[in-house]
Amino acid sequence: MKTASLILLLLAGVLLGACTTNPVTGESELALVPESSELEIGRKQYAPSRQMQGGDYTADKRLSAYVKAVGKRLAAVSDRKLPYEFAIVNDSSPNAWALPGGKIAVNRGLLVELDSEAELAAVLGHEIVHAAARHSAQGIERGMLLQGVLTAVRVAARNTGYSDLAVGAAGVGANLINQRYSREAELESDHFGMIYMRRAGYDPQAAVDLQKTFVRLNSNRDQNWITGLFASHPPSPERVEKNRESAAGMAKGGKLGRQEYQRMIAALKRSKPAYAAYDEGVKA
Repeated sequence: MKTASLILLLLAGVLLGACTTNPVTGESELALVPESSELEIGRKQYAPSRQMQGGDYTADKRLSAYVKAVGKRLAAVSDRKLPYEFAIVNDSSPNAWALPGGKIAVNRGLLVELDSEAELAAVLGHEIVHAAARHSAQGIERGMLLQGVLTAVRVAARNTGYSDLAVGAAGVGANLINQRYSREAELESDHFGMIYMRRAGYDPQAAVDLQKTFVRLNSNRDQNWITGLFASHPPSPERVEKNRESAAGMAKGGKLGRQEYQRMIAALKRSKPAYAAYDEGVKA
């Protein structure tokens, strides 16, 4: 027990010396992962992560340039300057994700489900906040803290006959906590993502409409959505209401860009049945 107590004391000392201010929320928080590590993780994992999910979508270079331009427009008004990058992943599942350091991707399958450039801005703004507010880094930090606790549990239970049971249960907890973004992180990304939309000239109401669509699709239990965006970004009526409250406190109007967006994804929509047939072939 003495060794376990020493480990916990050392862990407490690390925590006390690792406080910083979140660049997006302005709140004090732990920062066990320095920005240099965030940048390194994003740089090293960005290409492999895209490759594992089908690689980059390269069939329409104009569409890729368009998505990057919308992303850069939002990144320019972010509260945290990072080497943001944006890519389309050649995957039919409706999904989008962000790695530490501002490395962001949106799947081909999500683009065909969006209605306007403003809805695309809502998706990308949300992911920018995940990177800027250190949500992925916070997940890594939770894992680090849990590993420290697991070490203490292992030492404390070493000679009791219950070591495997104690560590195994704590390990399951660690996996559950890091399985997806927390409710707080999702609401935070929605709120500040809408602020970025407003700063970049987009109509934040599009973020409300987008979440309403997601809630409807989730209620229909579309397996394609559940295994895609909804797995890590679960929609809820609460998110719709919070987005509506955020929009009510912002200036009305802004760019929607529906016609331009639909023109940009027209070829992608035409090829959707072919991709669906290919996906069925792979599944078979």
